[in-house]
Order: sequence, then C-alpha cells, then structure tokens
Amino acid sequence: MDDIVIERSCFVGLVASAVEAYNRETNGFLVGNRRTRLVRQRPREVTVLRAAYPLQTEDRKPNWVSHGNEKAFKRARGAIENLDVGYAVLGGFHSHTGDDGAASLSPTDLDYVTDELRRLSRDRPEERVQWLEVVMALKRRAWSRRHEIGWTARQYRRKLGCSVALDATHGYDMTIGGFWVEGEPDGVPGSWDVVGTREARLLLPWNQ
Repeated sequence: MDDIVIERSCFVGLVASAVEAYNRETNGFLVGNRRTRLVRQRPREVTVLRAAYPLQTEDRKPNWVSHGNEKAFKRARGAIENLDVGYAVLGGFHSHTGDDGAASLSPTDLDYVTDELRRLSRDRPEERVQWLEVVMALKRRAWSRRHEIGWTARQYRRKLGCSVALDATHGYDMTIGGFWVEGEPDGVPGSWDVVGTREARLLLPWNQ
C-alpha cells in the first residue's frame, strides 16, 4: 500500500481551496517529493505532499471544473514546473461538492488525468507514467449542537476526514482520497490509455 504524507501547509491549502469555492468545484496542482519518514514509529519511504496550488482562472460549476483560460493554465503549470525548489509536480487535486459527491475518481476525472499523463509522457514516450489525484468530497453542514470554531482531522484506513466549523453551528465535512493513475502508450503516437488505478493511504504527520 502506498503511503502519502500531507504536510500541514499542503493540507490547509487543500481544505481552504475547497471551502472557498463551494458550492463549485476547485482544482489545482500538487507539489512534493519522495522522502523517508516515520510512519507509525517506523521509517518508510513515502511520497510527501508539500504544497497545493489552486488554479485561479478555472471555469467552475457545481459538478465539474475545467480550464477556463488555457493560456493562464499553461502559465501556472510552467511556473510551478520550473521552480527550482527541489520538488516536482506529482499530480493534482479537485473537489466534489453536494450530497452526491464522493472521494473517488469519476469517468470524467479519468479523462482529465489521461490528458495530464499524455503531457507527462512527451519526454518519456515509451515509458509508463503515473499521476496522483487527490479528491475531496465536501458537504455543507448545519449542526444542532454547538461546535468550537476551527477544524479537526480524522484518520480512516486509507482516506482522511476533516470537519471545518466556520461558526458555532455552520461548517463543512470533508472526506479526502488519493489515487495513483498509471498510463502507457496504446500504440498510436501521442495517444495514451489509463492502465491502472490504485488508492493510496493518506497520512497526516501530526495525526498518527
């Protein structure tokens, strides 16, 4: 099972981006690297997510999000990929809103990831490549019992949970899942197929 450690600053960026855009979907890039970390008191090689960069010029709807300004999207992607800070673009994130949203990949999500895999493969046309997509299922809540303002995180077997109280009786509940998507050439130049997805285990370093 793959372990993905989400640093505090990245986690706050994910949560704030999803809450800000509600009830429309949000999306962006995930930046990080591979490192050895203590996981349940044992050193393991894991993927560490360092930052979540939300895209600001997207076309957002309650049940989908797309590149509203393609030139702006390419500028943001190029800026992130060329920053020499020791990290790489590992994938992306997006939210699912409303009562029917789930922290899982939809067929539309996989179409989007396929486009990203095709872009990643330009320098490695014969290799299998992979993309990490983090999905946040977000629901608005009105609580009858008063809550303390702030946020709390929960650890599930693979996913993460988070409650955000904006005031004593209103806030959001969120479930977060992470998925590695693998692709490979399908024999036609420039054409790629998704050949596998697997769910990773998401971890918060302060919540183990």
